[in-house]
Amino acid sequence: MGKILLMIMGIISMALGMAGVVVPGLPATPFFLLSLFCFTKSSKRLDRWFRSTKIFEKYVKPYEEDKSLTRRQKLSIQLTAGAMMMITFLFLDHMAVRLFLIIAFILHNYVFLFVIKTRKEESP
Repeated sequence: MGKILLMIMGIISMALGMAGVVVPGLPATPFFLLSLFCFTKSSKRLDRWFRSTKIFEKYVKPYEEDKSLTRRQKLSIQLTAGAMMMITFLFLDHMAVRLFLIIAFILHNYVFLFVIKTRKEESP
């Protein structure tokens, strides 16, 4: 049952990543990274297939190799996640949830600023 759930999550996150390729502001890379994780844990066949795609080559392989993202990728992810956290913060009037969101926002930004390396944009 767990492997099937991971496969479904991988397929859904891949669809969201593909939407992120064409929808401005919706990041693609984190969804593709989640897809890789799900496929690796659930199916060797899906993992091999995903690693053979152009999507993997463009969005995931560079991160997998050196744990870095471009400035544009980092900014897109930070803005989207920050907006989602802000919307949730504004609409939920529950102190524990708001405190959790503040902590998550701080940790999220710390990781993107100080843990994940920034690499130069690749030329077309």
